Amino acid sequence: MRDRIETLNDSLSRLHREVREYFPFVMRIAVTLYDRETGDIKTFLHSPRNESPLTNYRVPLASAGWLDDVRRSRRARVIDKLDAAVLGEQPHSTRIVAAGYKSSYTVPIFDDAVFLGFIFFDSDAAGSFTARVTHQLDLFVRIISLTIENALRSVDVLFGGLQLLREISAFRDVETGSHLSRMSYYAERIARRIAPEIGRDDAWVEHVRLFAPLHDIGKIGIPDAILLKAGKLTDAEYEVMKGHPAKGEEILTALIRDLSLNTMQHIDALRHIARHHHESWDGNGYPDRLAGPDIPVEARIIRTADVFDALTSKRCYKDAWPLERATAFLRQGAGVEFDPRCVELFLDQPEGIAAIMNRFTEESSEAT
Repeated sequence: MRDRIETLNDSLSRLHREVREYFPFVMRIAVTLYDRETGDIKTFLHSPRNESPLTNYRVPLASAGWLDDVRRSRRARVIDKLDAAVLGEQPHSTRIVAAGYKSSYTVPIFDDAVFLGFIFFDSDAAGSFTARVTHQLDLFVRIISLTIENALRSVDVLFGGLQLLREISAFRDVETGSHLSRMSYYAERIARRIAPEIGRDDAWVEHVRLFAPLHDIGKIGIPDAILLKAGKLTDAEYEVMKGHPAKGEEILTALIRDLSLNTMQHIDALRHIARHHHESWDGNGYPDRLAGPDIPVEARIIRTADVFDALTSKRCYKDAWPLERATAFLRQGAGVEFDPRCVELFLDQPEGIAAIMNRFTEESSEAT
């Protein structure tokens, strides 16, 4: 499906071609998103597709110097001469300068009062962004802003529909909001690091994070007597529980159809997450007993992130495992239950794991 739908990056590339018909010096257009949960800005879209000095990158906005000033003022900024003295020494600044860009036009984007991120126009010539140029570029800014707003609202609509289903069915979620937040950001960490290896872009990384909390939506259809049982499930009960991935895909497919979201970017990733997040690398998972790379990568990522947070979280039937024990469990299961590359990328930066664990305590709300 992905090759039949114009992705957000395709749309940006098309707009970039139109911009360059009028202003051939605009060599790069990029969009970053603001993450309200973490306070970070992160790369999202860029054009040209294969020539960006910044991909799979995130940084706290508070430490990004003048960018935070642009957000607070809600006013665009032109920099006529890009150099370290103006931009600072952050990696994103030094990479832009090293790539040969000489001037820039940066615009903050908002959905009403909600700050969404920034749009960047970069030129290979100093002093390119005159008042006449920026006035005309603002039309393209509005088109790009609306594209981003519509994409994010599609996710909001999907989540809203699922929340309604939960309320109608009196669904009692056994997972806390903080669990969903933590595992979403664990999944994003893996996705961001594996994306360059498998040819995926920043928009895919963001959608993995956004879709991660929906992995267990099929539990809506599991009876409370089984879903909320404190003790060990019987074999018959376990067979019922194993039906939730297929049920989740069924629910999501119907909702996507009813809400006319079939053209939503990376929508297949959502279906993969719902149906295949209990598949095992060795082929002994469910529901389809897929093995190795036949398991969609999104599901392999969610499997690793979800199990790790379940192990390190307190439940009514168990205490939280120490970090060392959970880490050892993942390493032991790599190549058996888990994708070994996902485990490797997840565990090789323990300080990032600790930061997520500390940020999203049991009082945190669900990340969406």
